[in-house]
Amino acid sequence: QFQIVLMLYDITEVYMIEQMQDDFVSNASHELKTPITAISGFTETLLSGAKDDPDTLDQFLHIIADESQRLIDLIQDVLSLSRIRAQNTTMLTLAPLAVRPLIEQELAVVQQAIERQHLTINNQVDADLMITSDSQKLSQIIKNLLTNAIKYNRPHGSVTIATMVSHQTWSLIVKDTGIGISADDQQRIFERFYRASPSRSQQLVSGTGLGLAIVQELVNAMHGTIDVVSQRGVGTTMTVTLPLAASASEQ
Repeated sequence: QFQIVLMLYDITEVYMIEQMQDDFVSNASHELKTPITAISGFTETLLSGAKDDPDTLDQFLHIIADESQRLIDLIQDVLSLSRIRAQNTTMLTLAPLAVRPLIEQELAVVQQAIERQHLTINNQVDADLMITSDSQKLSQIIKNLLTNAIKYNRPHGSVTIATMVSHQTWSLIVKDTGIGISADDQQRIFERFYRASPSRSQQLVSGTGLGLAIVQELVNAMHGTIDVVSQRGVGTTMTVTLPLAASASEQ
């Protein structure tokens, strides 16, 4: 008498992870190649004699500087993701802190971008709101959300920052009046290097496509959630919900 054992494995998730890894390598290579090619090309042109024309020299040096900064931003974002993932159990440095000063500090950093877009900032965060959190990680979340709300906004638009508090959690809400995200893109905007299309990518907006991936990693590390509500041509609202106070086991 013979017996046959048939074992079936669902490898869908494994396949999806492998595909995401392949996409990451491909996208990272592309994002690195673009600024490096520009820097190399313009440098060669300058060395071939273009440096003798003061106007061309100035123009090309500005391009090289911009592309160098783009490369630095990309490398810093990739390193940030690696650090967050490596610490994901996670090393939270928890302390009581006021939320509004943290937001005001990050708004000051992006003030020039706000003025360039002629945006109105509505900071509705209660000055008395105190939480227990990791200030460095929370600052990074705020910075990335504000950067997107400004970058993808329309001229003379607005950015509203608000908070809500429940029994055990609090929420940070960043709402913009920008170009919005389609329903299909909303499912993928937290993927590394993903740039929504066509409306967002057609804009002359610089970026690494890693900002929201970093936000999600940080939020996960802080035992929270992030939600997006958006409508094309109307705007986007990002809501990060985090514990109001963390237990010792989370430290």
